[in-house]
Amino acid sequence: MIKKKGNNWLFAAGLTIPVLAFFAGYLFNYNRDYIPTGLIMEDNALYLSYARQYADADKLHLFYTNPFNDSGNYSPIYFQTQSILLALMMKTGISAGFLMIIFVILFSLLCFRLIIEIYDVLVSEGKYRTLGIILFAWGGGLLALSGIPVHFMRPPDGQDLFDRMFFLDPGWGWWGLNLGRSFFITCEAFYHFLFLLSILMVLKKKWKAALLSIFILSISHPFTGIELLSILGAWLFIEKLVVKNKTIPWYFAIGSGLIMVFHIFYYLYYLNQFPDHKSVSEQFSVNWRLRFFSMIPAYAIVAPLAFLSIFKFSKPKLFFQNSHNRFFLCWLIVVLLLVNHELFMKPRQPIHFTRGYDWTGFFLLGLPAIRPIFDYLNKIKRGKLILGIFVCLFLSDNFLWITNYIRFTDKTKSVMYISPEQKEILGVIKDKGDNKTLFISSDFDVSLLSAVYSKAYPWISNPYTTPFYKEKKESFDNFITKGKTDSSWAGRKIIFLFNKKDSLENAAANRNNSALLLKETSNYKLFSTDSLINQ
Repeated sequence: MIKKKGNNWLFAAGLTIPVLAFFAGYLFNYNRDYIPTGLIMEDNALYLSYARQYADADKLHLFYTNPFNDSGNYSPIYFQTQSILLALMMKTGISAGFLMIIFVILFSLLCFRLIIEIYDVLVSEGKYRTLGIILFAWGGGLLALSGIPVHFMRPPDGQDLFDRMFFLDPGWGWWGLNLGRSFFITCEAFYHFLFLLSILMVLKKKWKAALLSIFILSISHPFTGIELLSILGAWLFIEKLVVKNKTIPWYFAIGSGLIMVFHIFYYLYYLNQFPDHKSVSEQFSVNWRLRFFSMIPAYAIVAPLAFLSIFKFSKPKLFFQNSHNRFFLCWLIVVLLLVNHELFMKPRQPIHFTRGYDWTGFFLLGLPAIRPIFDYLNKIKRGKLILGIFVCLFLSDNFLWITNYIRFTDKTKSVMYISPEQKEILGVIKDKGDNKTLFISSDFDVSLLSAVYSKAYPWISNPYTTPFYKEKKESFDNFITKGKTDSSWAGRKIIFLFNKKDSLENAAANRNNSALLLKETSNYKLFSTDSLINQ
């Protein structure tokens, strides 16, 4: 029997507890020599800097420019729904970094509510409902446990067993190879909300609402958008042209196709007409792939469940008479092809297509196997013990990963935590800079954060999102070593940050000592000038 909606919201809140525990670990367990920014990964800074393009604009507009373009003189060509939402949240006055924590928690809660709803649509009987939904939300594979023997085969590197067990988990778990883990990654909770909402609307045959959520996802993210559209395209081809499924209206199939055409036109053709975007696109086209030795333990539980559903507890012909099962099979095949697309085309971060979507495809195909397996284990001797072990294994990846993150105090890398002097520097940049200011520094973290906490444009920052990064880095190096300035710096209000502990940068700072000194700390010298002195 399906629970009342109020209880479902309480259940969703309960499923959000691991997310809250994760952020509690971030906020309260860290090296006190540093200061938490509210950002748990570099991508957080990127998306917040995009939102600032709306918040800092001289006038209201629908599109924005890349904040790493070095000025606002480029055509506004980008639009993402989450950027507008984050920009509106910035108007509350909450620190930009901590907005992302609120954003992730909110959309994680909404995702868990949708997970409950999808489960209830697919599983009509309430037996094992609570456990089944928990496994749906927080289940994983055997990645962490498979990493234990790897620990003993690798040479010592200063990490303990707990941390090294995630060696097989790409990016030490930060690529999200199951559903719940993915919600922590920047705006993924928002993308998953739209993805899961679209799926729910399709399952409930609410076609107009489905088209709306599909379109919003398309304009929000290129990777997840093309993923969902490709899944729907494959499924609709089978349903309308092969099976002749009359319950799906043609307007939904045609509408999905038109959104696909728009998606391809905008992301692959229109944006690439602009040299700055084309540069970023080429820099992003890297072969970050999901290797077989990660895939096998990641799907070691859900893949056998899918196999048992199809071949043990049913027959393939009977199983795929159900439109939902055909949908989930198309889902799984399409995502696996996208995740491994480097095998047949130029790679564009193949692993970016994981985010738990392939795991979820396996899980949904395997749902019919859960009840008979649990029934069997409850009947046999020591079956409940075996069931408990099975559940612990199922949840082990996420439980161990979150626990490891909470206990880990050496969180001084990247933009997650900054030093007090970096905070001072960012405060000066915020006070002295405006949306016409160019900020130049080799400090990756300060450059990236300058786009989050100030209106200034960084000259070089993230190597993937800074257009013409290689050329700009070369210009910076020429200035430091030879005093040669880039022609595009002429006539600009510029703020320079020099690293005093770098002998070349310190010498460059001394050469330009006639510029206005804004701030000097033990590690930095911060200057402001309207024109560079070419020595």
